[in-house]
Amino acid sequence: MMELRRLTMVNWHLFDAEDIEVWGNFGILGENRSGKSTILDMVQVVLSGASRTYLRLNAVAGESGRGRSSSKRSVLGYCLGTLGDGETRRQEALTYVALGFEDPDGIRPPITIGLALEARSTDTSETVLGRFVVTGKLLTTTDFTEQRPDGRYTAAWDDVKARIVADVGAANFINHREKATDFVREYMRRLVPSLPNAEQSAAALLKAVVNAMSLNQGYSATEFVRRFILEDNPIRIGELRSSIETYRGVSATIVTMRRKLEALKGLREHITTFAETLDRRALEDWLARRARWLAARAANRAVREEIAAARWHIEAEREDKDLALEGIREADQEIQRLMSAIAMHAAKSGRDQWEQNLKHIDDQSAMAHADIRRRLQLATALVPLTRVVPEGDILGAFCDAAAAAVPNSDQRKLREAERAVREVAPAILGRIEALRRQISAEIVTLDKEVTELRQALEQARERGSAAYLGNETRLLMRRLESSGMDARPLCDLVEIIDPEWVAAAEALLGRDREAIFVERRHIRDATAVFREGRREYRGASLVSLNKLEEFREVPKPGTFPSLFRTQDPDAMAFLQRRYGNVRLARTLDEFNLPGRALMQDGLYDDGLVRSHRVIEARDHKIGKAAQADRFRHMQDAFTEKAERLSKLRQEEKVLDRAMGALADVTQHEDGTWLSDMLVRIYGWTQERIGVVERIDAIDAQGDGGLRERLKVQQDFLRRKKAQLEAIQDRTREYEVAILSGERTLKAAESTDGSEMNLKLAQKLYGEERKLFAYCQGAAAYRERMVAARKRNAHAVLPPAEYARQAASVHRKVAYEAAEASERVRDLNHRAELAARGALRDYFNEFGVSGQVGPESSLLKEVKPWMDLLIEDIEGNELRRYEDRAREAAERASTLFRGEFVNALNMRVSKMERDLEALNRSLRDHPFHNERYSFHRTAEAEFHPVLKVIEISRISDDALDMLFRADVPDDFPHKDTIKAVEQLLEDPDKDFSSFEDYRNFYAFEIHMEDIHTKARTRWETRRGTGSGAEQQVPLYVAIGASLAAVYGSGGNARGRPKGMSPALFDEAFSKMDGKNQRAMMAFYEDLGLQVVVAAPLEKKAAIMGYMETLVEVDRIGEQSTTDVIHVGRRAREEILAMNPEHLTDEQIAGLIAAE
Repeated sequence: MMELRRLTMVNWHLFDAEDIEVWGNFGILGENRSGKSTILDMVQVVLSGASRTYLRLNAVAGESGRGRSSSKRSVLGYCLGTLGDGETRRQEALTYVALGFEDPDGIRPPITIGLALEARSTDTSETVLGRFVVTGKLLTTTDFTEQRPDGRYTAAWDDVKARIVADVGAANFINHREKATDFVREYMRRLVPSLPNAEQSAAALLKAVVNAMSLNQGYSATEFVRRFILEDNPIRIGELRSSIETYRGVSATIVTMRRKLEALKGLREHITTFAETLDRRALEDWLARRARWLAARAANRAVREEIAAARWHIEAEREDKDLALEGIREADQEIQRLMSAIAMHAAKSGRDQWEQNLKHIDDQSAMAHADIRRRLQLATALVPLTRVVPEGDILGAFCDAAAAAVPNSDQRKLREAERAVREVAPAILGRIEALRRQISAEIVTLDKEVTELRQALEQARERGSAAYLGNETRLLMRRLESSGMDARPLCDLVEIIDPEWVAAAEALLGRDREAIFVERRHIRDATAVFREGRREYRGASLVSLNKLEEFREVPKPGTFPSLFRTQDPDAMAFLQRRYGNVRLARTLDEFNLPGRALMQDGLYDDGLVRSHRVIEARDHKIGKAAQADRFRHMQDAFTEKAERLSKLRQEEKVLDRAMGALADVTQHEDGTWLSDMLVRIYGWTQERIGVVERIDAIDAQGDGGLRERLKVQQDFLRRKKAQLEAIQDRTREYEVAILSGERTLKAAESTDGSEMNLKLAQKLYGEERKLFAYCQGAAAYRERMVAARKRNAHAVLPPAEYARQAASVHRKVAYEAAEASERVRDLNHRAELAARGALRDYFNEFGVSGQVGPESSLLKEVKPWMDLLIEDIEGNELRRYEDRAREAAERASTLFRGEFVNALNMRVSKMERDLEALNRSLRDHPFHNERYSFHRTAEAEFHPVLKVIEISRISDDALDMLFRADVPDDFPHKDTIKAVEQLLEDPDKDFSSFEDYRNFYAFEIHMEDIHTKARTRWETRRGTGSGAEQQVPLYVAIGASLAAVYGSGGNARGRPKGMSPALFDEAFSKMDGKNQRAMMAFYEDLGLQVVVAAPLEKKAAIMGYMETLVEVDRIGEQSTTDVIHVGRRAREEILAMNPEHLTDEQIAGLIAAE
């Protein structure tokens, strides 16, 4: 093998000129900041050719932050010797770094690879002067420096190059200055001859070397494989991505256009409805105007016909009137003659004097009867007093005597009863007045209560009313709700669980039952409203929600809050805060315990004072049931008090009438007694009988038939007057009809039948007539008239009645048309709102138009624009985009099948080969009796793409179905093709993730016991194992990957071995001695040359495994190295001295020996 034997540095960081001679495995030891990582970074820079693609300087520090940016070291900084804070050892430098490889068996010539670098502090990066590969010589610092009289200096690159060519010959000096990759491939052909194709393996080697230096235990298996095992070889899918994005964009545009088309078609439906309802409305308005005009014309004609008919009837009645007046005049003359003859006969016989006496008696009797009736009514009004005053017997005797009294009876009993009433009347009046005042006062109180109850019930019946709350509380709630806050009283938020404690709970809470809660975010605004209305809300209260946070625990059993159930945590917190320490006492012994307590009967101890808390059941308001009961109690109370108020008012009226009657009865002392009235009326009755007898006697003597003839004439006169009166009534009716008709004709335009009304209707119809097609409107009107006329209407009617009925039919048509117009107007308004809403939605979604706006005319502007746009989308634009989508789909399908699938297939195949090679290497080299292997699983989101890879290996023609709408149902890969299309068409999918083939799989490391065949996943061990158990699989895997790259494992037997350095910075940090020894044996079995950088305190731990120890010392701004070579025997003795390597039997023997 080609073993790394020399590390040469000139002007590298703190090293001026340093040759480090090594062999075998070697360790680089030193304190922090001494420069040990600097040496590893030098090796990395040389092996990578200073390629920034692979460099990870101070990799462990960088990986601690999981990013390359975490380490601030650079090749330029190393060349200039950066110290920190912007200081450098060199302002400019010519740097040489080289690695010398030698075959321990001496079969192949030595090889040196290195770099010549130039750096200046004014530049942003170093300049590579040379990347050289020298065959046949191990270069040292003397090859890169020159001796001058004043010291040794760095030699110019041209001089160094000429010197090396002179030593080894031009054929053995190769310089690849321009490309680092060419340099790496060049030295790999010489140092790793076992690789079949050095050019293809250059990237894998650099990746493996750098990964070993940056190994960190924080990776998952998937991250580890992607980062350290697989090649970073992204697929160039720029054109495919562009095609997919074009297809997505066109598809999205098509979707947008179809949505736009659907939106426009929806708008068209609304505009069509708007136009139809507008036409219907125009028709109904036209019919209504025409009907009103025809109704006005018919009404006007009816008035004129009525006037003409009335004038004809007046003329017809005039002749009958003259005849009646002639008969009345003749009857009056005959009656006057007969009355004169009768008067002369009465004067002779004295009958007229007796008639005057009879009239006088009748007048006096009528007045007396009126007084007696009034007095009897007064006596009847006194009957109710017999039950309410002590003198009720006296009043009752009077009332009975008055009711039974007649004019021809003995009036002494009535007179005595009346006298007794007059004596006790003053006392009765006083008592009745006091009783009436008492009733009046009760009426005032009851009336107020009934009014309040009526108002409360009316409010309770209103939707959302809370009549059970106080006025101030309701006012505050309305004010809060009008400000956008949800206000809720405590009594609406809680329910009492135990019915036995309802009365006590209601009484203890009292006004707190109406405490108002709002949402926490509104408490400041609610407080401001409450404070502003402090005069209006004096009886209301607002809960301070910001003081309840610490009282949200569940109430303790046996305390007052445990009586309640609520879904509102703030309500329970309020009860806890205010009454949380109130105990529920069922006995006096429990009540007498210290602290606050409450009993079921309302006895309450607040800790200092004991009191009774009582609230009537009808005033309970906690919970829905109590509020419903309160409403029922209010209804019952209203009914009871209303009935009581009505009864009291009746009693008040009765007492008022009784007091007036009693005062009237006792008003006069003389001449107004009821008994005296009855005596007088009896006397007049007897006197009248005598007068009537004298008149009858005179009439019996006879008057020659004068009175009979007078009666006949009077009857005739009455008939003629009645006839004349009927004629005059009819004439007045006709005259009134004429006057009324003429007033109607001359009335204002609002009067049906007037000339102005007819002119206005004709004018309005004339204006409307031009707005609609007459033929269509007239045909519709005839249909309406046929439907409106009564089927059984009389065929022949007077002209006025006929005209009036015609006007009625026209009005009915007008009314129905007006109603229909209003309905259509509403439909039209809704259609317009819907159309403008659809138009606004269209503009909000697809952008505004420069031609129309939301307020544009729907029919004149929006409809033409809409129709043109629909026609353009359906006929041109949509079809054009569908053609573009088809072309883009075909292009994407071709690129996907040609570029992406083939490239991905190639990379997946290489990944399979790499993992298989790695697994073969691991299969031959078990660790701790476990055989490691890598396994892969397709990621779910990329499964359709990987399935396509498998399909392409079987049938390339199957991919022709991509992005085709006519995939046959029996196509075997239809589901896969559709899944790939859905994945590629997903606008939320970042297509850049397709570039890295490593994203398509998740990876796992399996450990299989070679004896029991038991298998363990590394992720399981990683989650529960020790630090060493977590580190070991990573080092095993990285070692196997290095061996696979170098070809130094068992699978490379029979081929020449090349270099195989495995560089680790602070390696095996979590492993004990046993694991370290096993790992070094594992690496030795793989044929790796292990290089480890570690702190100085790890010297004892690694000394037994290293043939060479390089100790780095830093003094000020200068670093130097000391090299110690450790032989095999020394290493064995050191390992034997380490207690960690002793068996239990050896340790027991040592203890026994001591």
